Amino acid sequence: MKKASLNVPLTFIAASILMAAAPVFAEETTEEEHQLDTVTIEANAVVTDIQKIGSVSSRINNEDIEKNLTKNLDDLLRYEPGVEASQDSRFGISSINIRGLDGDRVRITVDGVTQADAYGPTSTYLRTGRNAVDMDSLESVDIIKGGDVIEGSGALGGVVKYKTKEPSSFLEPTGNDTYVSLKAGYKSASDEYSETITAANRTDKVESLLVLTNRDSHETENHSGDAGSDTTVGATRGSVDPSDNGSNNVLAKVQVQVNDTNKIGLVGEYFHSTSESVLFSESSSTDEHSSDDESVRRRIGFFHENTQANALYDRLKWQLDYQDTKTTNKTYRSATNRIVDRFYDEEATSLKADLVKQVNAHQIRYGFNYDEKSLENLNKNTVAGVTSASRFSPVADANILGLYVEDNWAVSDDLTLVPAIRYDNYKYTTKGDEYIESWGNNQNEAITAQLGFDFDLSANYTLFGKFGTGFRAPNLDELYYYFENSGTGYAYRIKPNPDLDPETSKFIETGIRTQNAYGSAELVAFYNDYKNFIEQVSLGASATYNSGEFTNENLNHVVIKGVEFKGNIDLSKSIHALGDGWVLNGAVAYTEGDNLEDDEPLDSISPLSAVVGLGYDAPSMQWGGKLNFIWAAGKDEKDITSSNHWLSTSDYNLVDLTAYYKPTDNLTINAGLFNLTDEKYSNWNDIRNITNTSTNLNRYTRTGRNYGVDVTLAF
Repeated sequence: MKKASLNVPLTFIAASILMAAAPVFAEETTEEEHQLDTVTIEANAVVTDIQKIGSVSSRINNEDIEKNLTKNLDDLLRYEPGVEASQDSRFGISSINIRGLDGDRVRITVDGVTQADAYGPTSTYLRTGRNAVDMDSLESVDIIKGGDVIEGSGALGGVVKYKTKEPSSFLEPTGNDTYVSLKAGYKSASDEYSETITAANRTDKVESLLVLTNRDSHETENHSGDAGSDTTVGATRGSVDPSDNGSNNVLAKVQVQVNDTNKIGLVGEYFHSTSESVLFSESSSTDEHSSDDESVRRRIGFFHENTQANALYDRLKWQLDYQDTKTTNKTYRSATNRIVDRFYDEEATSLKADLVKQVNAHQIRYGFNYDEKSLENLNKNTVAGVTSASRFSPVADANILGLYVEDNWAVSDDLTLVPAIRYDNYKYTTKGDEYIESWGNNQNEAITAQLGFDFDLSANYTLFGKFGTGFRAPNLDELYYYFENSGTGYAYRIKPNPDLDPETSKFIETGIRTQNAYGSAELVAFYNDYKNFIEQVSLGASATYNSGEFTNENLNHVVIKGVEFKGNIDLSKSIHALGDGWVLNGAVAYTEGDNLEDDEPLDSISPLSAVVGLGYDAPSMQWGGKLNFIWAAGKDEKDITSSNHWLSTSDYNLVDLTAYYKPTDNLTINAGLFNLTDEKYSNWNDIRNITNTSTNLNRYTRTGRNYGVDVTLAF
């Protein structure tokens, strides 16, 4: 492992957290305890916030989003070791990686509504992400690491739960009230200007909220800087491809407190993003490539909460949502006067209910979800004005049913057990047309279960853990992607496999957490065993397909394991000479994974990483700031599949400084300097899928020194 100048200070600071914590946490104290991060049981749960028993979780709240000048998903996860976003210069941020799993192996919801599947059967021309959410619409983000039976299909690596803003967050606790704020921001990394208007109102029993956000930006720079003046073409290009990007987001809510026990509401979301790029990196001197991409997500939902206790429940929340997510990617090629126009559309209607009933020492929670989806891909290819059409996969309908029950059982004052069981049933129904065969249907079911526990060893130490099973249903392109290239000298075929089984997992994690008035810490180890892992494999070459045939198959055995630590110390209480307001926090994540069937490392595993932050808030709360140190190990050849050894990366260190200032109660200024040392570095998950060894990897470096500023005026 290569060493860099900041490794020693970072290691020292991380170690200091542990050393400082040891004597502090050993003390028994009756002072008010400092709680670890908490998460809601569901992003839209009807119960109050409680810690997820047995799980490793964290919450990023709206205050964090504002202070860190969060503009996108990559900003959101920047200080969460073991969790990261990957990005592409054309398709943007497309995936969240948790403990080495990404794509549809991480479950993502917005207010309890499952987000559309990823669809990217090809490396070019069409790729959809799961990033159709604007950060300024969010109240909080809860991240649960590892398997979670309650969430159902897809929660193998973890769960990301977005919760949108509520009218009550801006209004006085009672009485009629109105709130309006105007926010303007700038981020130099992508030359982004953003504007957000927020308006909330309560009149008698009716609360309403409207959040409007507009963003305009260019390409996100790499370390070489502005790409606009670089006209180098081909794989050797070192700059990112230039682009003009924009997005608009609307969040609207109306809620009525009908009486003391009933509340109803409507919510609407509209997210629309566009990107126009000149694809110099894919062009040649005689053939310029350019693109015009669009992503749209629409959602409208109705919910009802009832707290009239009866024999079936003490609390009930049910919701009915309609969501349509469509991605369109257009690519233009000048030499052949060709337009490649492809889209993927996922339309879903979802019914969901969660109920809670307290029975003596048991808080029983149960519910169901039912989803009907229609899935469609269409490809149009226009050459010299003549258009042909095809599909990568047949038009399909999906029906998904899930039922669960969970018991939060207070066995004693020291021991809490949380057994849970879930049943899932899914079915894909396809139909052929003039573009493609149906390839048949796919149906399966799964029963999964888990047991979580918290055991208080003392007033300051808690042993926790969970073990259980999980599953993920295969998605549309894994089941049905078909493509054939019959070109002379380079003929190949990708075959569908509608008989794929769902991926399954067995997981176990255990750890210890400690907390008192001085701070908190948590150490956890985890082990995940996956079966039927879905990966593309080669079926070999033939006379017809001299470059081979490929299909998706279920691999027998993949193992992922690791260790994580996080902690924080209130330095003002530990070192009285500092005065009030000083906090030190840190986190470290280490994961390793292996495909035991091929005896190869799992390339989706992120290298060892750590974050240490020193923060200060003035007693007046009018100003403050935070200094964050980020360190990530390089990706060594021994941790990479043999064919990708050439992609190995080096260690890197980043230093960020953020600050806020509130000159009046109505005005807030947030500012930040990021990558202060102008470090040149690459994120492993940005490059791990590159196949062209002629590619200039400088193009995949992240932004050098950059800054941002937000100004919010509230009334």
